[in-house]
Amino acid sequence: MKHFICIFGAITFVLLDLGLLFKIMHWPGSAPMIILSMGALLPVLIICTAIYVARKK
Repeated sequence: MKHFICIFGAITFVLLDLGLLFKIMHWPGSAPMIILSMGALLPVLIICTAIYVARKK
């Protein structure tokens, strides 16, 4: 589970960073990347991390 959270977190934050970079540079495709990372991947990451921490205690 810890390995999954690390990889999933890295993918989420790389996608968010790329979306923000695309937004700053005014390149197309920034909105879907930001919405995907903040709207779908980040909540899943938070829930998985909370489950992992709760089970560890």
